[in-house]
Amino acid sequence: MRKTCSIRLFLFGMIITSAFSLCMGFLIGAKKNWNAYEQRISMLQEKNDFLLAQQKAEEEKDLAASLTVQPYEYVLMAEDGYVAVYHADRKTLYASTDILLDTLPQDLQTEITEGKLITSEEQLYSFLENYSS
Repeated sequence: MRKTCSIRLFLFGMIITSAFSLCMGFLIGAKKNWNAYEQRISMLQEKNDFLLAQQKAEEEKDLAASLTVQPYEYVLMAEDGYVAVYHADRKTLYASTDILLDTLPQDLQTEITEGKLITSEEQLYSFLENYSS
């Protein structure tokens, strides 16, 4: 009877030791996995922050580019009932046209009377082509 009791105690001790070892191994492995998970999360957050900062910088650059004023080269002005083209200084005549101011739409007449700004030669020729008779 004594032998059976010793065997039972030995087996019980082995089971407890095995269960303890299994639990400790699980906890240590879980901690390693958790640390690796936290490192991946922090790397993804850093990458996301970098991409957001880059996107914000591009948006600010685009906004600054859209707010810059384009220099104009020519000014359309009314002169004796006709449209005249002046350089940007508004003093040097570039060309006189045969476009009557009265034949243009009212809003365009108002713009030309105040001095319609033309940014490029292409835009000037496009206007002249559209409104010449």
